[in-house]
Amino acid sequence: MEILNVILHNVIKKENNTKVDLDDRKTENAINDSANMLSKGINEKFNSTGLNTGHFAKAENSDDPTPHFESLLSKYFVESKFDDFVAFSVAAARCLQKQLQGAPKAKGGHIWFNHYIHQGQHFLSVVLLRQKSVMRIDELELAQFDSVDLDKLHMAARINLSKWSDENEQSARYISFKIGKEAKKVTDYFAKFIGCEEFTESRDDTRALVKCVKAYCEHHEFEDDKTEIVKAAVHEQISEWSAENSAIKLDSLSTYLDTKYLQEDDEKDWLLAISQGELYGLNNEITPDKTELNRLKRYVGKNKDLSISFSSDLLNKSVFYKKGELTIKKIPENLEAQLER
Repeated sequence: MEILNVILHNVIKKENNTKVDLDDRKTENAINDSANMLSKGINEKFNSTGLNTGHFAKAENSDDPTPHFESLLSKYFVESKFDDFVAFSVAAARCLQKQLQGAPKAKGGHIWFNHYIHQGQHFLSVVLLRQKSVMRIDELELAQFDSVDLDKLHMAARINLSKWSDENEQSARYISFKIGKEAKKVTDYFAKFIGCEEFTESRDDTRALVKCVKAYCEHHEFEDDKTEIVKAAVHEQISEWSAENSAIKLDSLSTYLDTKYLQEDDEKDWLLAISQGELYGLNNEITPDKTELNRLKRYVGKNKDLSISFSSDLLNKSVFYKKGELTIKKIPENLEAQLER
């Protein structure tokens, strides 16, 4: 990751208050070890946090205004660079200031703007940072000081500028964003500030999740039997959550699998990372499609004379079902050898 521009402003607001002040920097922050460390920490938190994905709000009518944040990007981000990153960030911070004035319950914080390149694509991270008190020992005395709170992302958005600015790019998922877990009336201001809308597509999302689960098993080098167990467990767990009308959240599913099937020193959060990475870009919360979800199942049946078991991946490929008849086009080599004797 190569940082190109970075700047911090302070949006000052207390809870239960509509007064909002802006302390804005006049120059960009230096791209030094501290900036790189903070950027790295934020990106690591992005990759291990349940995110929603989407795009800038689409105009319903031709004369409807473009979201203000997107208008600022159109003005300042030209030919893969910011003409004036300071002016852009100050204008955006003022937009946030205005949105906060309509959210009495919300608190302010430091707003971080970071333009960087990752794997050849331009990104912009916009993160509302808060501080926390921590203890340190100073000449054998305990003392408190404020530190950036990176334990969790409160409000954050990451925009793939390359996808957004490419007229030939059809992606509806160039924004990944995290909205805090507080009540909607407290957090709504940040979504309005960015002007983003979630993108959901039940069938495509579920199909992608099935691929992620299989990739998860391959990444952890599970044997075939364990892979089938994991796939069945995902199907069962999602079906159970759906029956309870509970949200299907990728971060919860990732934790569930890690806890149940990984050793203590194994790599954690891999399912969440790949499902919300560049390849799939899934929302943290999805609505499962039953037909696609069934691809995780293994079909099993037996009577006193016959036992059949096959992966759902084979259905309508080498195994075909029609009105009580099952046709197998390609049988296992060892079975074929027995039959040929």
